[in-house]
Amino acid sequence: MTWLDILGYVGSVLVAISLMMGNIKRLRWINLFGAAVFSSYGFLIEATPVFLLNGWIVLVDIYYLVRIYQFKDNFDMVKLSSVRTPLFELLIQRYGADIVQYFPHATVDQLDDAVALLIFRNMKPVGLFAYQQHNEVGVVEVLIDYVIPDARDFKTAQFLFGQHTSRLRGEGIHRLVSYSDRPAHIAYLRKMGFVAEASGFHLDIG
Repeated sequence: MTWLDILGYVGSVLVAISLMMGNIKRLRWINLFGAAVFSSYGFLIEATPVFLLNGWIVLVDIYYLVRIYQFKDNFDMVKLSSVRTPLFELLIQRYGADIVQYFPHATVDQLDDAVALLIFRNMKPVGLFAYQQHNEVGVVEVLIDYVIPDARDFKTAQFLFGQHTSRLRGEGIHRLVSYSDRPAHIAYLRKMGFVAEASGFHLDIG
């Protein structure tokens, strides 16, 4: 096998992997690299159709990536008067099993006494943020900080812990605490700036 053969296989594998991506941004990036490699392969072996087709795919991927990065999402939050609303029940019906994986200790009865906020992204409900008063004044415990799988690119979290914290500060809240034993959720908390403490994690917003 020559190095040209290897180059062709690498390009083919990258293109194939890109088609397995659920995240459109990741799909475009991997597809771009795969098409660029495959276009180079076509040029080097003098296969003009392969070179031109994949070169065109590279340009298409670049065009859509520029559009993706230029697009500005609009976020909104709606405070639920009760977690026993049709919209909340629909969220639980659709994503309840996934929510339990990350927040196994949160119950509907517990949420009855919590502040529950439904997060919208471009008018699509994508997340649920619920918290309750902690033992210490100005501190709240995050019970649920859930985003649906299709929207887990951290933009929702950046809105939540960026713009929304000003609203929390206006309510006299200066610290968020969260408790988790799920590795994926712990990694998320660290990425969002939460600091580990003896029994959990905290984020100062004051």
